Amino acid sequence: MDSKDQPPLDDRRKERQNLCMPHTYLRTISTYPEVPLYVPVRKRVRSCNHPLTPTPPPSMDVLLLRSPTLDVPDKYEAVFRTHGYSPISVPVLETTLVHLEQLADRIAEGPSVHRFTGVIVTSKRSIEAWGQAVEGVVAWSGENVVVREVRCGDEGKTSWASIPFYVVGEVTAEAARELGKRFPPGLGPTDIRGGSEAGSAEQLARIILEDVSESKKMLYLTGDKNRDTISRILTQGGVGLEKLQVYETHGSSTFVHDLENALGRAGFVGCDGDDANEAWGWIVFFAPSAARHVYPALCDHFFFRRLADTGGVDEHGHGRKEIAKVAAIGPTTASCLRDELGLRVDVVAPKPTPAELASAIVAFDSASHSV
Repeated sequence: MDSKDQPPLDDRRKERQNLCMPHTYLRTISTYPEVPLYVPVRKRVRSCNHPLTPTPPPSMDVLLLRSPTLDVPDKYEAVFRTHGYSPISVPVLETTLVHLEQLADRIAEGPSVHRFTGVIVTSKRSIEAWGQAVEGVVAWSGENVVVREVRCGDEGKTSWASIPFYVVGEVTAEAARELGKRFPPGLGPTDIRGGSEAGSAEQLARIILEDVSESKKMLYLTGDKNRDTISRILTQGGVGLEKLQVYETHGSSTFVHDLENALGRAGFVGCDGDDANEAWGWIVFFAPSAARHVYPALCDHFFFRRLADTGGVDEHGHGRKEIAKVAAIGPTTASCLRDELGLRVDVVAPKPTPAELASAIVAFDSASHSV
């Protein structure tokens, strides 16, 4: 192009200033061959193989199938943001606490009546149930022995202060520690074991067997969908259990609506058939019951690699590229995804903590990008 055909200098400067705009990435179109015009492309909007659309950078989205904490910064979302990911949390399950009166009776009677030498907790929900039961005990405790002893500083036979609480995972352990701060030592957990060292029910059961001798008895707080791992291992080891179900879960009735809203806010636009995108990001599953509930709805938006890889062809014979990488919070959830849903699980967190989960995903992505 001759110099006389060049656009005015001021126009060229303005066009070049677009380079400084804070967009994720840019595409180039040629208005003037020697003066590129940079047009911002909105992050995460999925374009269906348009000839002018460049290949987007690897997606950093992470869909967390769990309820975020509302009163404090959510630890899972926070740790993923520190690694440069964009976390999206969508509640999956609704939980109802049950049998609180029976639990309150056990707490009020104290551990010695039933010869409990420990309490087993595998979920944060069980800690919540204990807290509500204690509140009930305190509310009608005018003549209650354990409350009188606690108020007098007496750690007698009705006090729970010396009873260890065996918990799965650091999240549950942290909830137990916070609960212990709310109540006097005789009513809440003070001796908390397992936690980050017990990332699964099996690991917790082994810790318990190392701690106690045979002929001991423990109070085991369960949900409605607990597996028999702890019961089987401890029974074989000679440890007695009294099970008490304190919560039940069912799928969220608003999950489909919540998922669509969350994806919309994240700028997700899916494509069907041969135009499906190759990589959306990560979907993290936190419980087998949650996985069973949400999987059909997720399939309306995402495509998953399966153990029996069909080469990107779905059950209807339509060509589709798999776009979702799958992570599980632990081995129990991973087994459900593989054995029941037939999914390929890319990452299993070594321990059920935000840091371990994020580190495993970062390591997987780093290894994939280096290939």
